[in-house]
Formats: sequence, structure tokens, C-alpha cells
Amino acid sequence: MNRATSPSGYRVITADEAEARFDAGADLVYPYEDFADEQEIRLYEGPLHVVGNLEREGDGDWSPCNVIVDGDLTVDGDLEWWDSAGGTFLLVTGNVRARNVLLSGCPDVVVRGDLTVTGGVQGHHGDDGGFLTVKGLVRAQVVISTLYFNLDFARRPDALLIADTYRTTCPVDLTPDELDDIVLPELLDRDDRADEHKIGEALRAGRPVLRPGVRATSAGAAPV
Repeated sequence: MNRATSPSGYRVITADEAEARFDAGADLVYPYEDFADEQEIRLYEGPLHVVGNLEREGDGDWSPCNVIVDGDLTVDGDLEWWDSAGGTFLLVTGNVRARNVLLSGCPDVVVRGDLTVTGGVQGHHGDDGGFLTVKGLVRAQVVISTLYFNLDFARRPDALLIADTYRTTCPVDLTPDELDDIVLPELLDRDDRADEHKIGEALRAGRPVLRPGVRATSAGAAPV
């Protein structure tokens, strides 16, 4: 896959414009206006189509920018956003399509339309931050949220949902503790706990992460 951290065609806007035009703070938890002097806001007039993967700008812990896509975002590969420092946001006013959505640390990702992936959605190591907000419908094979990552979904996703009940806004199929029993054995760590990094690597490689026959039911997950 091609890696695209900064697709061409954006312009830099101020925090005042982000608020006046997009009401960004209405959906974002990250207080991005407090860091306006340190992080630029890149605006893409959508629709935006990325041929390969789309990743957060910067290789270090601190992201130098936030991103707004005004319209639909289509990523042929994986959408990855992460943060291990002060925070960063991605706001899409339309729909998002990708192979996988992989989030870690404390990013604030908002999709005001539908989120559709052919693989999985993963969020982990959120600590005091780490948010995925979807105003439309989430469609995926599996959504896995562990280690304090937060999910704000307007509707129950069309997916097997594995998350802490107190960190998501809709009923879950399984909790993170139960993930240990259904993840593939090779994705466990040496303590027989699900390994978030191994799960992410499997999703990137297009490999399954759950044992055969696991599906969602009204009472949780069960073999078929």
C-alpha cells in the first residue's frame, strides 16, 4: 500500500474558522483551540480519496496538525490516527470508507456521516483521551475498543462490538476481558491476554483476528 500522511490539496485555516464554519468544538473533546499556536488545522474540501493508507502526520508523539475533511473521505487502505502526547483531531463532515480504522493513544476522531470498513475498527491505550465519535452508522466485521478508549456511536453498529460498557454509548456484545477467549491464539501475549499490537498487525495484513465461528447475538457472542 502507498502511505499518504499529507495528501495534497489542503489549506490551513484558523481555529476561529474551524468553529465558525464547522462548529468543530461541538463534537470534539480535545481542546484544540488551546494549542492553535502549536498545531495547524488543515482543511480538505471534499470529497477526498486516498489511494493507499492515510496516517496521522508526524512520526513523533506530538502531531503537528489537525485535519478537517469537508465531505466524504475514502481511503483504499487503512486509516490510522494516534497520539501519545497532547492530542490531535480528525473531523470528517461526511462519510468515511476504509479497509480498517486503527486508533491508539489520545486522538479525537469524529465522523458526522457513516463509517464503513471492510475489516475492523480498533481503538486502544486511550488513557484520559482517545475518542471515536460516529454520528451515522458504523459497519464493520468487528469493533474492538480496549484500554480506556472511548466510543460515542449514535446507533448500535452493524458489527461485533467489543468494548467496556462504561466507555461506549450503546450495548456491547463482549467486554475486553471476554476478548481473550475469542481472539486467535497467536494474538495472545505471554499472559494469555489479547495483545492490541498483534491484533492491529493482523488487521493491517488482512488476517482474521477472531476464532472461526464467532458472531454477534442479542445476548453477546456465540459460535455458529
